[in-house]
Amino acid sequence: MLKSVFVTSYVDQEETLKSLLKESRERADFFLMIALAAFITTAGLLLDSVVVIIGGMLVAPILFPFLGLSMGIVTSSRLAISRSLKTALRAVGLTFLVSTATAFLLSAESSLNLVSANQPSLIFFLVSLVAGLAVSFSWVRQELSATLPGVAVAVAVLPPLCAVGIGLVMFDGSIMAGSLTLFLINLLGIVLGAMFIFSLFGFSNLQKEEEDRIKEEKVVAQVQKEAIKTAIKEDQVEEETISGGN
Repeated sequence: MLKSVFVTSYVDQEETLKSLLKESRERADFFLMIALAAFITTAGLLLDSVVVIIGGMLVAPILFPFLGLSMGIVTSSRLAISRSLKTALRAVGLTFLVSTATAFLLSAESSLNLVSANQPSLIFFLVSLVAGLAVSFSWVRQELSATLPGVAVAVAVLPPLCAVGIGLVMFDGSIMAGSLTLFLINLLGIVLGAMFIFSLFGFSNLQKEEEDRIKEEKVVAQVQKEAIKTAIKEDQVEEETISGGN
């Protein structure tokens, strides 16, 4: 019975892969949501408001590139791994910048109780590991996608990362070190948990499909850029023609 739980059709595997690549690709709205989530979460930490922090975590799509990284490792695709790392690093960098700016603006309101609570321990790794199992399982089983917001809260990737920015503004090395360590511990747990689930569902055989979709994604992005450049040139020519006629 347990074996049947981790069985999925090839069509479902392709759909899971397609949706994961779609959600984890670099795009303007992805980074906009990351920035908004970082601001909300940082404000929540500074104001010692758990409700505000949870709101920020629910907004953030930061889990997707980490899941994409897990998928890339399982499929042994260097192309997918580099793609996910690039997106994840930019998301992390943006979060750090926004949290630092927010802490600089709102630090006077802070009591740092929740920020100081970001200290690494084994229980955090276990929670993130189980959350990684849960989020990847619910991603494969699309009918369970409603559980994703709850898992996002359980993982708590964003608060420790935002706390690093707060620690920088406060010139507190202990906060920075503890929060960064906790972020890395949570990240490791998520990636390992997702790798385990993706392996159980047999995604290791989808390297070609994954890389084909990534290459197609790049082609589409390039075509869109060329179309925009062409449209801009045509507008410039039209404006010059109108100006010359006048």
